[in-house]
Amino acid sequence: MITITEKVRFYETDMMGIVHHSNQIRWFECGRCAYFDEVGLDLFELMDKKILFPIKNVSCEYIQPINFNDVIDIETRLIKLSRAQVVFSYVIRRHIDGILLCKGTTQNVFTSADDNKVVRLNDTYFNRLKGAYEKDKEELVKDDDCG
Repeated sequence: MITITEKVRFYETDMMGIVHHSNQIRWFECGRCAYFDEVGLDLFELMDKKILFPIKNVSCEYIQPINFNDVIDIETRLIKLSRAQVVFSYVIRRHIDGILLCKGTTQNVFTSADDNKVVRLNDTYFNRLKGAYEKDKEELVKDDDCG
């Protein structure tokens, strides 16, 4: 799991002073990109190899409102991995008190830039993700044992 921290900007809010619901999805992407960086998976390198990683599915459960100037932690964990897809889970919490604000998932598939057909990651890329995935699974088991 990796955690990144963001401060809510004014432009991310609506007329009610609450974060517009589209921003949680954007913050999921921030977490996902940071995760790829952490495991050494360069997305530009994948694109240079004509491998794309479009979103196939996204879900978000909005639990508590997020407001202007809130500082939030975005926890990102890889929960499903194959050579053809990744599924991430996200938890967004208020930094100051750890209150759960929203949670969700995304599914990315790996596709060819030439024909948009699903492709399988080679060993180099897959193993970078696999090491992090195994670590995330271990952390989940520890969390369950402590919870």
